[in-house]
Amino acid sequence: MKKSILSLLLCVLSAACFAQKHKCYTDEANAHYMAMDKKYQQTKKEYESAVQEWIAANRHTLKTNGGGLVATIPVVFHVVYKNATQNIADSNIFRQIEILNECYRRTNANFGQTRPIFDSIAADVQIEFCLAQLDPSGNPTQGITRKSAPSNASFDILFNMDKVKSSATNGQDPWPNDQYLNIWVCDMSLFGIPFVLGYATFPGSNPLLDGVVLQYNFVGLQSNGTSSNLGKTAVHEVGHWLGMRHIWGDGQGSSTLCDSTDYVDDTPNADTASQQTCLVKNSCSNESPYWTNAGVDPPDMIENYMDYSYDACMTMFTEGQKARILGFLTTTRSTLITSPAGCNPIGLTNTTKPEDAIALFPNPATNNLNFKTNGRSDLIVSFTDALGRKLGSYPITENNSVDISDFRAGILFYEITEHGKKIQAGKVVKMD
Repeated sequence: MKKSILSLLLCVLSAACFAQKHKCYTDEANAHYMAMDKKYQQTKKEYESAVQEWIAANRHTLKTNGGGLVATIPVVFHVVYKNATQNIADSNIFRQIEILNECYRRTNANFGQTRPIFDSIAADVQIEFCLAQLDPSGNPTQGITRKSAPSNASFDILFNMDKVKSSATNGQDPWPNDQYLNIWVCDMSLFGIPFVLGYATFPGSNPLLDGVVLQYNFVGLQSNGTSSNLGKTAVHEVGHWLGMRHIWGDGQGSSTLCDSTDYVDDTPNADTASQQTCLVKNSCSNESPYWTNAGVDPPDMIENYMDYSYDACMTMFTEGQKARILGFLTTTRSTLITSPAGCNPIGLTNTTKPEDAIALFPNPATNNLNFKTNGRSDLIVSFTDALGRKLGSYPITENNSVDISDFRAGILFYEITEHGKKIQAGKVVKMD
């Protein structure tokens, strides 16, 4: 940690150093957490073992059906600001949710840029994100909190890291990390220079610190004058939060390059991060059996979201990364799958108008669910139970209802599609 602080202090004298080093501060933060909490080191090892066991036990399932149903993770954005500029608009947050979903579901518009050597292993991770519908007290929420901090509040990563995560230090307290993905948005600049775009905690971290922190002017699509303006910083940091490592295995500090691992076989080895436009780069020749058995020496995967490439270059996660992500989500972060927080329709309908969302009522319901569709057509609602079992799909219109009397009491997950495209998801409580 001292070495990282010294290197960043030296960077104050050279803005170019930022571009080379600290697009992401997750590894330095993780090293700090491990130094401060010896128990965390053991917990991290145990979680890693659990994930490797899960992957080994589910290889066949992952190959045959891709891992099952789509999991939806409720998100809360905590915007902590010192001036109007830092108090980013709701629209930036809505767009960031969309970008997360596009990238994790492989529906991103730039996927066609993926090189043929990699496009066949690009994965639909089958994870989606939504702004939370209920706060920890069960009250309706937009999934966004806002906190005005005094002008002298500091949230830089050198001297004030994680202060944004506590109201006692001018920040905002997290919502329960077993129910929400907490994303803090603030100004992490030092001497007015944003040396860090974001950082995240790995699974198993202190619940009071668990989540992602983003530099305010790199959320969603923003004209920030950099090559990191397309919302991929959040995609990268959430990847860490879900257990992903950098594709070069963070081995750039090793005496021998290309000797570290990200625990994923189908991401080619790399000597260090890519800090460039979308150019061909092949920094390592020692590859995993996934590639050597095929007689291939692949180039560095600059397309990968877990590299440091320009946002415009990033297009994909791999099937191996998907297995690792689902491993953590199914083991150490499994409570998020059944979180009672629900999904705010604002973050799912590509609109900032709540009145455009499709309403389901009553909720809780005993026999029939009614729908207010706002004149939309070709709508289908599908239900699954808490165990992931499909219960049925039904067309819905403004004047019809769906009979759920035969469903067992408990939480039902619903998904609504319009012309075959998912537009809304959430939960309904079925009563006896």
